[in-house]
Amino acid sequence: MATEGTKDIMTEARNFTSSLSNVFLLKKRDQQSKHLLEKAKTIIEGLIAENQKISSGSSTPRQARSTGGMGQLWVKLDELKRENDDLKRQRGRSQEDRCSSPKDKGPGDVIISDLQKTKTENEALKAQVAQLQKTVRELQAVNATLQDEYKRAKVALDAAQRSVEKARQDYKKLETSFTSAKTENDSLKQKMTSSVKPMVRADNRLTENISERCRPTTVALRYNTLESQQWVDAKEAIEEAPGMGLDECKVVGLLCQGLVSAYNAAGQLYNNVELVVAELLKRPTLATAIIENHLVSTAQLPALSDDVTDLVKQKLRQNADGVDTDVLCQMAADCQDPTVRNELQKLSNKAIDEYLNECARVSWQMVVQSPPMRLVADDTKFDDVKHKLWWSCDQSRAQNVDMFVWPVLYDYENGNVLVKGCVYAS
Repeated sequence: MATEGTKDIMTEARNFTSSLSNVFLLKKRDQQSKHLLEKAKTIIEGLIAENQKISSGSSTPRQARSTGGMGQLWVKLDELKRENDDLKRQRGRSQEDRCSSPKDKGPGDVIISDLQKTKTENEALKAQVAQLQKTVRELQAVNATLQDEYKRAKVALDAAQRSVEKARQDYKKLETSFTSAKTENDSLKQKMTSSVKPMVRADNRLTENISERCRPTTVALRYNTLESQQWVDAKEAIEEAPGMGLDECKVVGLLCQGLVSAYNAAGQLYNNVELVVAELLKRPTLATAIIENHLVSTAQLPALSDDVTDLVKQKLRQNADGVDTDVLCQMAADCQDPTVRNELQKLSNKAIDEYLNECARVSWQMVVQSPPMRLVADDTKFDDVKHKLWWSCDQSRAQNVDMFVWPVLYDYENGNVLVKGCVYAS
């Protein structure tokens, strides 16, 4: 039994020596080395104790043999040391070769190998963590840069959107201006391409004095009001007059004749004014005779100059609203056909008298313009440019003018149409 115990101790000592040589080979001075050293001490102490037991219980030869056996153990230890030296010379062998034969290694070798493997893995993981941390820092820097670029892009996008909205509004304004300019251009082209009318005077309707209340544009507005108000009232008064029984054509014809006769009377009155002024300029002493006897000679009177005519008309326009319409109405009645005059006298009432007085006032304002405005009621052919049809006429069949319901108003003789006339046409 003692021999078997000795063999076990020797085997363990052999393995320990191998592990200890490896530890010394790798020069590790840690807890594992300390443990191996303590274990070696214990084994040696056990061997000493076993040797003492054998020496005390046996004879002298045995004691000699025991002593010889202990010497053999130390010899064996020397052999193991030499083997360790051989292992030191072979330490260039790869780790895979050492791991390929785990059965030849002791427990210390396995622990050391695992420790080295763990350290290697730990260092690799540390390197990987450091690399990942570096990558994270780089990504954080890139993310910060991208956030800054995103903020700048967002600001630029907002500014671009505002610019686009402003550009859209400017485009709409330009489009509106372009449409207006195009319309005005087309109108000017139409006027330029139309037939050129002869201009009686250089100071025609294109040069109005806006400081004057009585000027062609205001007269045209008043002429429209005459048609839409006084003419309508007079027409209704005639149609509602008892015992007359006049048809619509007869009624509007009478009213038109009244307006035309008022215009002719106003023109005659202005001619008389020119005659008197011319005579007075020629013979100033006639002013007393004119006042006392209401007489004036119309024979061989000189024509007034343009400057004098303009001055006279300017004064007449200033007092145009105060003209005596009763005298003009009487002169208009003298110019009328007797049948028309008799009919109007029979139909005399407040609405008709107001209409005739307004016709006289507006007609007077027409003839004192420079040049005088023109009222026309003698066209024979229908023209859509200067005529509008009475409500009962057929537009598609209108060719010849049968009767004027409302005369055409021109800004001057052969000038532009200011107010279209209303006609019966067939």
